[in-house]
Amino acid sequence: ADSTLIDPGLPVWRRAELWLTLRMLHGLDLEDFLRGASGAYPVVLRAMYNRDWPVLEPLVSEQCLDAMQATMEDMARNAQRVDLAGDESDFQMISCRLSRAQILQSDSETPAGSCLLHVSYEVQERYTILDCHSEQPLPPFDGSAREQKSTWVFSGVVTPPTGEEASGKGEGEDGGGGGGARDEVEHGWRLHSVV
Repeated sequence: ADSTLIDPGLPVWRRAELWLTLRMLHGLDLEDFLRGASGAYPVVLRAMYNRDWPVLEPLVSEQCLDAMQATMEDMARNAQRVDLAGDESDFQMISCRLSRAQILQSDSETPAGSCLLHVSYEVQERYTILDCHSEQPLPPFDGSAREQKSTWVFSGVVTPPTGEEASGKGEGEDGGGGGGARDEVEHGWRLHSVV
């Protein structure tokens, strides 16, 4: 895997642990996964701030959806709302890198290849949180650019490539760029939690 896809802030022992884990995840295209994770960030947050729960349901785990709904209900109780510009200026990706990989023990409910991938984001966010009574912005969420760092954990199943897939000649191996959050769902990836 390309070392630029890994969080550079990891200690040496954590980087070694990550590389060893990645070697056991045969079939994981890390570059493609991170391209999808980068696209998922604005899709998920826009849907949450707009309370578009049907969009989020296939993208996030049940417990993650519950937490997002509780967050927005809490904002509503405090008479606050999020205003987005609705374009690329809302969330501009600075970096999106893998910081940890965990292989889960397989059992009757957990298929072989199940894993959790931790993605460290650095994003310039630009949106406004308004007081619904005064219609005034609440600092520091006044529409000015802010740098946000967070780690999202994605769950999914990595299956080893077989036959033509292993040689990169199978159907769907068009070599094109990732298609963002929707493609991640097709590959079984969901946002498991935000840590």
